[in-house]
Amino acid sequence: MNITVGVAALSDRGRHMLPRLWEHALDLGGEAFDMTNASTKVTERRAVVNARNVEGTWDVPTWLSDQHSVVSVSQPPVSFTQEVPADRWAEWALATTREDSARRTIHPGYFGISLREDGGFEAWNDIFGFGRCYVVENEHFLAVGNHIGMVSLFADHELLVDGYGTDVLAQLGFWPEDRSPITSVRRLGPAEVIAVGQHDDVHNRRYSDPAEHFGAREPRIDYDEVAAALAHLTSNSGAIAKLPPTVHLSGGQDSRVTAAAWIAGGRPATLQTIGTLPGEVEIATQLVEALENERSMEERGLTHKVTKPNPRKLSQYSIEDRLSTAMLMWDGDFAPAKLRAPVQRPPAVARLAIGGANGEVMHGIHYPDHTMLAAVRELDHPLDRLEAAFPHKLQAPSTRESALAFFASQKSFTEYLGQHDATALNVFQMTSKFRRWVNAQLGSTSLTLLLNPVFVRAAVDLTPEERLDRVMQKALSRALVPQWELIPYYKATHQETTTAMKPQAIRTWQTSPGSMERLLHERSAWQRWFDRAKMLSVERAVHNGQGNSAHETTLNMAYVLDAIPDHVARLEKIRSGVWSG
Repeated sequence: MNITVGVAALSDRGRHMLPRLWEHALDLGGEAFDMTNASTKVTERRAVVNARNVEGTWDVPTWLSDQHSVVSVSQPPVSFTQEVPADRWAEWALATTREDSARRTIHPGYFGISLREDGGFEAWNDIFGFGRCYVVENEHFLAVGNHIGMVSLFADHELLVDGYGTDVLAQLGFWPEDRSPITSVRRLGPAEVIAVGQHDDVHNRRYSDPAEHFGAREPRIDYDEVAAALAHLTSNSGAIAKLPPTVHLSGGQDSRVTAAAWIAGGRPATLQTIGTLPGEVEIATQLVEALENERSMEERGLTHKVTKPNPRKLSQYSIEDRLSTAMLMWDGDFAPAKLRAPVQRPPAVARLAIGGANGEVMHGIHYPDHTMLAAVRELDHPLDRLEAAFPHKLQAPSTRESALAFFASQKSFTEYLGQHDATALNVFQMTSKFRRWVNAQLGSTSLTLLLNPVFVRAAVDLTPEERLDRVMQKALSRALVPQWELIPYYKATHQETTTAMKPQAIRTWQTSPGSMERLLHERSAWQRWFDRAKMLSVERAVHNGQGNSAHETTLNMAYVLDAIPDHVARLEKIRSGVWSG
């Protein structure tokens, strides 16, 4: 993650405390990420820092300046509406990030901070709120940034664990709405701008309404327009990538669309297939052969690579090691599945990663067939289906109340959008779950192509029946790489997945032996969110060779939740020490 943090002091006490708090915030950031190349601007009332630690991935800077202001971005902005030559990118970026209307043309997955020469300060999130940006606001400070621990030091009262947020995490596996692990730290919302004027007056606004992108309307899908927007995006991102990116290609639906979009953009890349399932490799190989038959991979600047997880490599770090590093980096706000692999400080040089995430918006998510679609339509509200999709199993009963309150708020949101059919489930998946769950936001070296607003608007316009018939996937493949249209998709059965996973020994209790037992028998904080007797039944299942992905998912949530109280207490000790000094 490219640390991007800014602070505005709003009071005499704030201006007095800013130097000490800023120093401690930089120390915290340096524990987690490389800050040796950081750029900073500090005045008596303002401070901004950008770690600039992704210059080994992107060939353009994340710290821009001219005679008017400095602009600090979490990762380089990319246009999805026009071609931007690499040699004009800095000029385009400065102009585009300064105006609300122009910010609407930037691909989601970043946020920015600007500090003008006259002291004006502004922070904004991308149009869908996928930029990892958090806010602390009180009478003394406005602090914003992607490192929760750093901004939390500017809170003017005790740091406490957010009970509602942690309850929902325990129940559903992701953080709700704009909550964070700490009550006084919130997430900056979609298209939200928070500004501080020359005289320290604070104002909030939004440069887009969610109804524009997710509201029900008469459909008017132009697949050529969607394909062109995706090709603009891939061409522009490829132009400023330092190395040929890694583009995921499986046998499924979503990676085929993203890989096709990348190929249509005409930039070099490595197409990577995870070789865990033979069926994935077989279909991916057919797709590559179809490309080769029309025009050679070498001429396209493409290569194809099949990789497999390495249990020995996964076992180099215990869960405790992974968790310790993850808490320093992300302060508990990350998808617990990150614990399945080693968590390490990102390397100085890394290839840009392109995957098929967010394709669910064009799927029958939570209604995989016509029978289930009919059942959803019989419900009082489509989101009632989620109570069955996320049932209470191993969690403490007290956490269910928060989950039901969360579902109620999401029902109100989809009703505001006019989404009364099953499409409400697709909107929920993207705006409520995926926005807080996707791993791409934990770093600054990924691009989620299917967040493209033109793609999203078209996918929301689909009828549920069209999603079940894969109408959009087929149309985009036809528009982007026509020779892929007749190659079938691959979706593994539960039996295939189980058969493939067992001999690989890559469950967390296999790559970190003993961690589950230490959690269940030596730690206790997790019992605030999970039923102890039921969790011990998971342990027995694992010991009997019956452990499965659901057990692993629950244990990963328990590891994270168990660590949060101690982590927040550590941050509070630092914060209170500075404020009382």
